[in-house]
Order: sequence, then structure tokens, then C-alpha cells
Amino acid sequence: MNLMEDSLDVQLRVQQSGFRKDRLCIDQIVTLRIIVERSVGWNSSLYTDFLDYEKAFDSVYRRTL
Repeated sequence: MNLMEDSLDVQLRVQQSGFRKDRLCIDQIVTLRIIVERSVGWNSSLYTDFLDYEKAFDSVYRRTL
């Protein structure tokens, strides 16, 4: 399983946190909050988009878990 995780980590962006070891949802929330606060401080427009292309748990092959 480590080989698969290592090869996947190389392909994902640093910002990608879903299903990665030692990456928490709270980290993404804090990052978003910082971005929003800076945008307000700069009096600039900010557009966000949250996409879920596929239901994550439906695509997990449970036998390998």
C-alpha cells in the first residue's frame, strides 16, 4: 500500500488534501478563511467554487481496505 500512496503523492498537487495521510479538513478550512480575510482586507472580489465530481466513498474499492 505504501508504494501506491507514494506514487499517488507525486502526482497530486501540494494543495490536494482529500484521502491523503496527515491532511485534515480543518487545514483546508483555515486556508480558505485566510484567503477570505485577505480578500476582505484588500477590498477585492473573491469567487469560490466547490466541486465534487464523484461521490468519493462510492468509488472506494472496499476489498482493498
